[in-house]
Amino acid sequence: MDYFEALKTSQEQSPPPAAHPPLPLPAMHNVEETINYIKHTCSDLYFTSDSDEPVQIYQLSNPGLQALEASISKLSLPSAHDFAVFVAGEADTMEDFVAEKKPVAGFFERLCNQQVTEQQKQLAESLKRAFDVLTEEPGTDSACYRIGVLPNIEVYVVMLIDGQVVGIKTVSVET
Repeated sequence: MDYFEALKTSQEQSPPPAAHPPLPLPAMHNVEETINYIKHTCSDLYFTSDSDEPVQIYQLSNPGLQALEASISKLSLPSAHDFAVFVAGEADTMEDFVAEKKPVAGFFERLCNQQVTEQQKQLAESLKRAFDVLTEEPGTDSACYRIGVLPNIEVYVVMLIDGQVVGIKTVSVET
């Protein structure tokens, strides 16, 4: 057996080690566990559009929560316009400004299908599962916001749990 046959045989017999072992889903209404889970899960994920952009943790700060308090007190996330005003200021008056609110399912379907390695696919599916489980109870909500001016659209996939807005953020480059 030559070197290349031995190498191929050894690769077939042992699966590659996972860089991030899967974490158990965070407990319901535990914002700190949820944030840690998202940080761990999205650290190796990229969103592919006309560019590959990292997927990062997103958490609304206390001043941000106060600014959106009216919507959050209704136990639902704000409209696309209100969220856009919060994250982009008065930019929503610019020509070609995009402000959309969509269900998270479409984003996660695209994210899961874009991942290259099996590990990345598992992480993306795990993140989707966490959003599904954590937002199925009354008093929770989730949404995918697309905010910005073409070609760079910021994508926020967030959930409202225990009065906090947490999730992920990435960029979609659309030329």
